[in-house]
Amino acid sequence: MSTQLLIERLSQMGWHHTADQIDGLLEDASKDNVPYSEFLNTILLNEMEKRDSLALEKRILKAKLPFQKTIHEFDFEFQPSISEKRVKEVLTCRFIENGENVLLLGPPGVGKTHLSVAFSMEAIIKGYSALFIRADDFINECKKADKAGLINRVIKRWSRPDLLILDELGYFPFDELSANILFQVISKRYDKRGAILITSNKSFLDWGKIFGDEVLATAILDRLLHHATTFNVKGDSYRLREKQKAGIAPVQI
Repeated sequence: MSTQLLIERLSQMGWHHTADQIDGLLEDASKDNVPYSEFLNTILLNEMEKRDSLALEKRILKAKLPFQKTIHEFDFEFQPSISEKRVKEVLTCRFIENGENVLLLGPPGVGKTHLSVAFSMEAIIKGYSALFIRADDFINECKKADKAGLINRVIKRWSRPDLLILDELGYFPFDELSANILFQVISKRYDKRGAILITSNKSFLDWGKIFGDEVLATAILDRLLHHATTFNVKGDSYRLREKQKAGIAPVQI
């Protein structure tokens, strides 16, 4: 069989990565006198690794993360209020498998979004689907969906991924429409045991003001906190520290 025919058949099977490399693989196998079974195993592993890599890239793209950071880049010494032990437990992603939630509370700049992205990246690497959305974008998307008559579609989209990340809850007040849509999303995910990760600069006592409705806020928290891990981040701002290092902001003494 000619190599060209082999390339064509590999391509027909969708094994494009192997087809591109088959000349080198055949040459190495012939030179090293590799057994047929080992050669076949090499080809299979080669194709599987490529497909896994492409699937990972697709999950990262679909997640719409604002940036890519891992937990190794988080400065625990700067934020001693964060328990590394509890962080490592979240990184196992058992909370996703169990349909539980993670809530990160604290003032601006303390690393809540970094942690949420790190948790999300670990979940994506482990094969879970994720979707990241900022609270203000959530509100705007709800308004657009309402005008276009597509509310059910966005509710389905936000209910689908294994992990939904809602970032910066509390900076912008929800109107009645977006508050009710969020409640529906949380309720649907609660019923199907879909995990949610939320960052907020407001304590739970202030969530009534965020949604403009104490009863609705209580219903949302009731579902979120039924099975949840909460981190209260009490530390200085990373952004302020970086500005102080750069001489942009005065150092507090």
